[in-house]
Amino acid sequence: MRLLPTIFLLLFLSSGDVLAKPGVKLPYDPSRTLLPLKPHSSNSDPKRPVKRAEEDIGRRMFSQYEVREWDRAEKEKRQLRWEQQIAYEGKTFFDGWEFFTQPDPTLGLVTYVDNSTAFKKGLAFWTGDGKPGIQVDHFSSTPVNTPRDSVRITTKSMFAGGLFIIDMALMPWGCGVWPAFWTLGYHGEWPTTGEIDIVEGIQAMTNNRYTVHTLPGCEINQAPGMYTGQLGNPDCDSTTGGSGCTIGSDSPTSFGMPFNEAGGGVFAMLWNDNGVRMWDWNRAQIPEDIKTNSPTPDQWGTPRAAWDASTCDPYKYFQAQVLVLNIDLCGVWAGTLYETFDYCPETCAEYISDPKNLNNTVMLLNYIKVFQQTGAAAIPEQAHDNSNLTGAGGDAPLNASEVNASVRQSQSASAVIPGSSASLPNGGKRQQLSHGGGWGLGLGLGLGGVISLFGVL
Repeated sequence: MRLLPTIFLLLFLSSGDVLAKPGVKLPYDPSRTLLPLKPHSSNSDPKRPVKRAEEDIGRRMFSQYEVREWDRAEKEKRQLRWEQQIAYEGKTFFDGWEFFTQPDPTLGLVTYVDNSTAFKKGLAFWTGDGKPGIQVDHFSSTPVNTPRDSVRITTKSMFAGGLFIIDMALMPWGCGVWPAFWTLGYHGEWPTTGEIDIVEGIQAMTNNRYTVHTLPGCEINQAPGMYTGQLGNPDCDSTTGGSGCTIGSDSPTSFGMPFNEAGGGVFAMLWNDNGVRMWDWNRAQIPEDIKTNSPTPDQWGTPRAAWDASTCDPYKYFQAQVLVLNIDLCGVWAGTLYETFDYCPETCAEYISDPKNLNNTVMLLNYIKVFQQTGAAAIPEQAHDNSNLTGAGGDAPLNASEVNASVRQSQSASAVIPGSSASLPNGGKRQQLSHGGGWGLGLGLGLGGVISLFGVL
């Protein structure tokens, strides 16, 4: 009798049909698995239709779960971290840059000087706390229409995609002043390899302008929700006229005096398979992931400007690029449109001949960093031939309505432009940047291109 339970148990386990009989209730379904179930083969037992039906139901139930789990795992794999590959900052900042010494391709009233001259004259420098900077020579008067010495530098490394972040502590601005941070295609005649303008503006603008220059075929996707900025010209073709396509930032503190008064800020450009996207934040708005050097662009929200891959192939129109920093005066943008800004006195050439009018031509940088996704190849430095590093570095021409829209109107106290009875439509006070001291931020030339800072911003 003791053997009967064992015999019945063996019979039960040996009978596969027990699991398939209708009405049999089990506390669990042994056919359930998180692994993909093998499909029935052609020699499956035709005498077990109920068994196959139950397995099919189980497969359908768990395929949904499995797909969700698989999708989640795949997304985690694809969500590669952005790793810092290059950081231009501090006392080693200029090690990764070359000084451009060709004539200004945008016809500005500047002479771009070499490394030795720039440091000797204090046009390339470090502040007392180690911030790198560049500035225009504004230490003496010059005859009208005489170019002033300035700086344009280009990275020794080239980039084909990535995440680019610049933290700017102080930005040049003022009548006739044209600063920019941009990328330029290295190989080929402009604009065959593309140009991306990340930080750019003129005069007393308060909204940064993002611009792209390409061959015919690249356009801005105007679908709703692509970007938050204000669309200018949507056609990026720069082969005729060179104006390119522009989106203006919708932040009134993204350029010029308001940007500086907010303590500076950060600009970011993401260039990947999805296209080119750009953001800006003033100091108080910088995302925490950028502060911790762990940028996560997917969490930054809608960009200020975007060139979607659906209407502008990011690797067809933008090939290997170098980074460029420069400060220009007058030229084809700031000079050509000078008189359309009613707060700018005299002519551009006359105005910049007086050094007192150029106190705000200083650019200070906390860092420029380049990130690549995990596993990307290292970026080598290249030997450059300055003859093919020209580019437009310019923006689409502004019409009268755009000029008015580009400057933040204010009913509050305004600042007087030096040498003019007109006032800046920005509100707030003029930032005094004198190289001999004074209030605000005084700049005193030191040895070895080092600048000492006095006062506060």
